[in-house]
Amino acid sequence: MATLFIQHDVEDYDIWYAGYVSAEDLRQAHGYISKSLYRLEGSPNTIAAIHTFANRDQAAAFRDDPLLRERMHNIGVIGIPRVELYVEQE
Repeated sequence: MATLFIQHDVEDYDIWYAGYVSAEDLRQAHGYISKSLYRLEGSPNTIAAIHTFANRDQAAAFRDDPLLRERMHNIGVIGIPRVELYVEQE
């Protein structure tokens, strides 16, 4: 299993969220298993998105997909997102 942690600020949560929902096809194309979203207490436009994949290669392919960056930009992500890939250890 591999987990992709993405944290960033957004201009407008509602616009961002609608775009996030519409990107389900992109997540499915990379074989994600689950996702969860969080908003930072006291800063509701700071988002953490956690996506789980069956393996590191799927997670890395999603992370590195140029379409992901394009969509993030188009839905109001501000600045450079913090993106980290964690691989489950036995």
